[in-house]
Amino acid sequence: MLLRHGLPSPLPRRRAPLRRLAMSSTSATPPSTSASAAAEYHCRTKHSLTAGYARGPGRLDWANQPNPFLRFAPAPQLPLPNPPPHALSAGPIPYPALFHSPPPPPPPEPLTVDSLSALLFHSLALSAWKSTGLSTWSLRVNPSSGNLHPTEAHILFPHPREPGRLAVAHYAPRDHLLEVRAMAPAGECGAILPAPATAVLALSSVFWREAWKYGERAFRYCNHDVGHALAAVAVAAAALGWDAKVLDGLSYEDLGRLVGVDKGSLAATPEELPNRVVKGKAPWVERQHPDCTVLLFPAGSEPEVDYGRMSDALRRFDGLDWVGKANALSKDHVVWDVIYRTAEEVKKHGPAPEERFVVMPWRKSPAMSEGLYKQLTVQEVVRRRRSAVDMDGVHVMGRDMFYQMLLHCLPSGEADSGERQGKQCALPFRVLPWDAEVHAALFVHRITGLPKGLYFLVRNEEHFGALQRAMRQDFEWVRPEGCPDGLPLYRLMKGDCQRLAMQISCFQEIASHGCFSLGMIARFEPVLHDKGEWMYPRLFWETGVLGQVLYLEAHAVGISATGIGCYFDDAVHEVLGLKDLEFQSLYHFTVGSPVLDKRIMSLPAYPGPGIDA
Repeated sequence: MLLRHGLPSPLPRRRAPLRRLAMSSTSATPPSTSASAAAEYHCRTKHSLTAGYARGPGRLDWANQPNPFLRFAPAPQLPLPNPPPHALSAGPIPYPALFHSPPPPPPPEPLTVDSLSALLFHSLALSAWKSTGLSTWSLRVNPSSGNLHPTEAHILFPHPREPGRLAVAHYAPRDHLLEVRAMAPAGECGAILPAPATAVLALSSVFWREAWKYGERAFRYCNHDVGHALAAVAVAAAALGWDAKVLDGLSYEDLGRLVGVDKGSLAATPEELPNRVVKGKAPWVERQHPDCTVLLFPAGSEPEVDYGRMSDALRRFDGLDWVGKANALSKDHVVWDVIYRTAEEVKKHGPAPEERFVVMPWRKSPAMSEGLYKQLTVQEVVRRRRSAVDMDGVHVMGRDMFYQMLLHCLPSGEADSGERQGKQCALPFRVLPWDAEVHAALFVHRITGLPKGLYFLVRNEEHFGALQRAMRQDFEWVRPEGCPDGLPLYRLMKGDCQRLAMQISCFQEIASHGCFSLGMIARFEPVLHDKGEWMYPRLFWETGVLGQVLYLEAHAVGISATGIGCYFDDAVHEVLGLKDLEFQSLYHFTVGSPVLDKRIMSLPAYPGPGIDA
C-alpha cells in the first residue's frame, strides 16, 4: 500500500491478505456531480490523504471561543433538584437490566419537577469540571465533538405550579435549571402533548460553536452531537419508565416556533446568505438551528399524534409572550457560508407522504451474559461516561465481551427466528423513526480468540446484497468463530490493521491503540434520492446514537471509548472497495483502555466554579 510524503506502508509485509488493500493518490469517490446539495457539501468537506483537509480556521482564535452556555435573562427560573432525589419509584437500575427487559423495568414516573430533573441530570447535564494549570472546563453527560457542545435543549411540559398551563423552557446545564420563556394554555395546545404523553423535548444547534474550531466540516459534527443527545435522552427516559420518539413529521418552521428561535435572538439571519467565508461581527451565526423534537410518553403506550393539528397549535406560539434575550457567545465571528447554505437546503418542510407517528414494539437487546458488565447502575454509567484522549495499546478484550457490545448495537434487538435486523425497536435506537441505515466496518486489534483483521457488522440485513456488490470482491464474508446467532457480523479479511486504522484516522494513534476501532458506513445516495435531502443530517444522528451506545457499553465493562471525526473519507472507502456515493463513511470510533492524564484534576459538576467554560 503506497502512500505519498514518505509515509511508511500502513501494513506489515508479512500480512499478505491485508496487503492487497490499497490507498492510492486518487479519490475512491469522484466529486459529486448530482444536483444534491447534501452530496455536494459532503464531498466538499471530505478530508483527503493527498489533497488535504476540509477548509477550517487553520489556527484557533481563543479570544473568540464561543461561550458554551446559552442563557435567556431575565426569563423566570425553575430550579431543578440537584442531584435528583432517590425517592423516585424507579430508583437505581442495573445497567444491563434496562436493555434486557422489554419494556424497561420501572413503572412510568409521573411528570414532576423531580422526574424532569432526573431526565436532564442523566442526559444533558454537566458531569464534571476539569482543571489543569490556568485552564478549567466543563464536561457533560452527552458527548460532543471537541467538547464544544453546539446542542441546546428546550422542553414543553405542564407547569407543576400553574395547572392548565404549559411551560416552554430552555435547559441551562451549567446551573441545572429551566428558564421558562413562555406559557401556553394547555387546552389550546393539547395537540402538541397528546395523552398520555409526558413532555416534548426539542434539540437545536448553534453551528458557530463547532465551526469556530472545525470550519466547514462542523455541520457534520453538530449532527453527530444531535444523535448523541437523542440517545442520552432516550436512555434517561427509559430509566424513568418513559419511551421517546422523534416527531419527524413536524417541519423546520414548526420546530422554530417551539424553540422560539426568532424570540430573543441577537440578530436575524440575513435574507441573502453569503457565498463566501466572511470574517468579522456576524451575531446571526449564534442563532439556534432547530433540529428535532422528541415526544416523551409512558413506555407501553402509543399517543395519537396528528401532525396537522400539532403544526396548527404550534403556529399559536408566535403570539405567546416570550421572555428573555440570548447572551452573546463571541465578540467576532467567521461565517463558514457553506454550512448555512447547506442547512437551508436540507430543511424538512413537513411530513413525508403517508408519514405518521408509529411506536415500534419494544424489543430487548440480546444478552450473552450480564456477568460481563461491572456492577453499575444506568445512572452511574451515563454520568461516568468520558471521551478517552489516549489508549494504552495493551489491553485485550475478551471475545464474548466484544460480541456483547455488538449485540447492543443491533437496532432490532433480540429478533425472532428468521427475522432480519433493520427495524429500530431496541433502546436507544427506537427513538429514531426510520429503519437503520448505518453499518460498522470494524478494525479488530486486541480481542482474545478473534483473529486480527477487518470485520463488518450489518445493522440492516436488507442491505446485505448491496454491500457485497459495492465492496471488494475478494472479501471473505465469513462468520467468525463463536459469533452468537442473530449477530450479523462477518470477517472480511485477516491481518494486522493497526497502522491502517491509524493512518485513515488522520494519523491518530488512538485508532490503533484500542481493542478495536470502526468506521460507520451509511447507505447514502439512495437514501437522499428516495427520501429527500432532509435525511442528510438524520444519517449523522443515527451515527451519534450508535456512538453513544458504544460509549456506554465501554464504560459499563470498565474501559472507555471516543468518537473520531477526523478521518480520510475516501481512504476508508478505498479500503472497503467503495467507488461511488452509494455508501459513505460518516463517523469513526475507537474502544479500549484509557490512559489517564494525572496532571488534570477532576472537580464535581455541581456546584461548579461559576464560569462559562
